[in-house]
Amino acid sequence: MPEGAHEESILVYRACRTGKCDRESFLSSYEQNGFNISFGGDPTDPSEYSMSVFEKPNHIKRMANLVSDFKIPYVIAKGYTNPTYGLVQRTSERKSKQRSHIDWWLYKDATPWIGFEIIPDFDEYLQSYKGNSER
Repeated sequence: MPEGAHEESILVYRACRTGKCDRESFLSSYEQNGFNISFGGDPTDPSEYSMSVFEKPNHIKRMANLVSDFKIPYVIAKGYTNPTYGLVQRTSERKSKQRSHIDWWLYKDATPWIGFEIIPDFDEYLQSYKGNSER
């Protein structure tokens, strides 16, 4: 675990690959990659073993646009990082260019999806989101 990982409850967004709040949509990067480091990844980078979430909804949309296995319309869930399920760290504490990305290292048998809900119309949600400016 990186220095600075801690317990904290933060409102975050997660893109759901399966279209539901379920285990398969809340896998760590390592599990998602078949228990392998991502192509070109660094095995010493703690982000390789975390589940990615974002504090800003426009940032999760940007990520979903970049990753080809997300289907349009994107299914985005919001919820809170729950300390019961693992430790978190704002990635910007280690990498300056990661604005609202958060690494969440889940404990074994954690069920973080239980505390998340699908946003029914994400585009409408983005329009009404007060903090959608790029900061």
